[in-house]
Amino acid sequence: MAFGKWTLRPALGPLLAVGSLVVLTWASYAWVQQRQLDELHRTLDSRAELYAASIGGALNKYEFLPLAVAQSDAVAQLLEQPSADKVTQINAYLVDMNRRAGAFAVYVLDDKGTTLASSNWQDRSSYVGVNYGFRPYFKDAFAGGIGRFYGIGFSTFEAGYFISQPVQRDGRILGIVAAKVNLDWIEQSWRTPGAGEQIWVKDANGVVILATTPAFKFKTLAPLSPAAKKDISEQRQFLQENLSILPHQVRRQFADGASVMTLERPQAGDTSALSGNDKVNYLAVNRALGPLQWQITVLAELDQVDEAARNAAIAAALGWALLLLALMYARQRRRRIADKLNAQQTLARAYEQLEIKVEQRTADLVHANGRLQAEVAERERAEQTLRYAQAELVQSGKLAAIGQMAAGVTHELNQPLAALQTFSDNAKVFLARGRIDDALDNLSTISDLVKRLGYVTSQLKGFARRSDDARKPVSVRQAFAQTMLQMRTRKNSQRLTLHESWLEDDIIVLCNAIGLEQVFTNLITNAMDAVPESEPVQIWFQVRREGDLAVLRITDNGPGIPLASLDKIFDPFYTTKEHGLGLGLSISAGILRAAGSTLAVRNRSAQEGGGAQFTITLSCAPGEKNKETEETPDARE
Repeated sequence: MAFGKWTLRPALGPLLAVGSLVVLTWASYAWVQQRQLDELHRTLDSRAELYAASIGGALNKYEFLPLAVAQSDAVAQLLEQPSADKVTQINAYLVDMNRRAGAFAVYVLDDKGTTLASSNWQDRSSYVGVNYGFRPYFKDAFAGGIGRFYGIGFSTFEAGYFISQPVQRDGRILGIVAAKVNLDWIEQSWRTPGAGEQIWVKDANGVVILATTPAFKFKTLAPLSPAAKKDISEQRQFLQENLSILPHQVRRQFADGASVMTLERPQAGDTSALSGNDKVNYLAVNRALGPLQWQITVLAELDQVDEAARNAAIAAALGWALLLLALMYARQRRRRIADKLNAQQTLARAYEQLEIKVEQRTADLVHANGRLQAEVAERERAEQTLRYAQAELVQSGKLAAIGQMAAGVTHELNQPLAALQTFSDNAKVFLARGRIDDALDNLSTISDLVKRLGYVTSQLKGFARRSDDARKPVSVRQAFAQTMLQMRTRKNSQRLTLHESWLEDDIIVLCNAIGLEQVFTNLITNAMDAVPESEPVQIWFQVRREGDLAVLRITDNGPGIPLASLDKIFDPFYTTKEHGLGLGLSISAGILRAAGSTLAVRNRSAQEGGGAQFTITLSCAPGEKNKETEETPDARE
């Protein structure tokens, strides 16, 4: 439990600080937001009252127009006894009355709802002859009341406000007089540049009939009831408008009917369309309007309210942070002073303890010095023993190297000595038969073999230094021909079938001539030994040029090299033969390495024909022309 308290206590302070900062920031944001919202609410109340009064006054001033026309005796006479002359007279009268009142149209309907005369009788969309008996303003006026109605004109397809009065004589209603008022000028007055508020007017069914933003017009905020849909359809109030629901979300509702709602922001410069994704919060305040149970709504964006609340929250957070930093600085300063006093006291105690420890360490050092001197003497004796062992190891290495070289020389001398015996025996036979030229050729060959023996024995000098003739110009064709001359003297050489692929021009490479012959001899000998004695030996020798390099490939038809031996085939004394020394490939690789060349081996796949393939890469001699010649493929590749 004590450990839990100790781990919790250091984190308690920061947690309290962060918690208090969050609470203060949230409280500041909420308080300022509510205060700004209340202020905006009062402002919108006043503006809604003003807009409602202005719209009501504008509509009331047109109430006299149908009433004044209905008092005309000429209109009554037209309704009692219609005639063409009376229609012409009343049309002129209505044009004059409409010009003075500034309405959209004034017209007279008979008791069946058919228009007899109209101020727009000369227009294409003239009301004359059109029956409006289905309109509520006709039904209400014919019933003896005042007809009031807002809808889209059946003839003009333009929305307007309709007012009607009955024409009565002797207690009998002869017809009605109606006036249509265009309210577009009210919407235009609302659309002031830079205005941050929206205004709309809803009718009794909740349909927006006037709006600052045309995209809001003829929309509803809630689904229409079946009865409302029926009335609107029968009255043809909005014609083809589908009266869709305006996308919105009410986030907060006030007691007086005001609310906070989210709407899509109208597109900039085009109030007939909405942005789609850009949504903004509005405070909406409602006021009842006129006898038609209309409702005017004034909406103001809450961006300024939210910005003021954010600024207040940021200011509160910064103030609290500054206060917290000041408190932390004061606390840190007091702690620094206390730490300084504690450090002085600790330093004094440490100095006393240091003196005691120095005395103890001095005694320990004296004792350790004695042990160190003894260890030094012991190590000196060990070093002397090590030097003696190293000298013995070097001597053993020299003896092993001499033995390895002796075995290598023995291996390399066997073939030339056997060839010497063969050629010398042949020379004696040629001399005995008088074939002097053949005997001289054999003696020349014997001389070359003696040179090779001299080269092999001279490799002993390489034990101390590198040979100077390791990179001399040599003809590949001549070296291979000399090798094959010696190979034909071997026992069972008739088993060998050679497939040669040469370039048109001879290639001169940098290597020791006798050494290159020795490499060819070892590779061909190994190939012949790899093929069983009962089978013929086939060897493919290919030469091609790759830039400044000559690539020589020697391929046999043997079983290939065991996979376990591929990585060790060039190691000294490693052999897969029953009686071999394991030095041929090691010596060949050494000769090529001394010439700055490489020797590689791989087993060919069954699709390629099998067997082992050795690849020699040699540098061409300087001045050798680089003639690109296509390689002649052999029958097996």
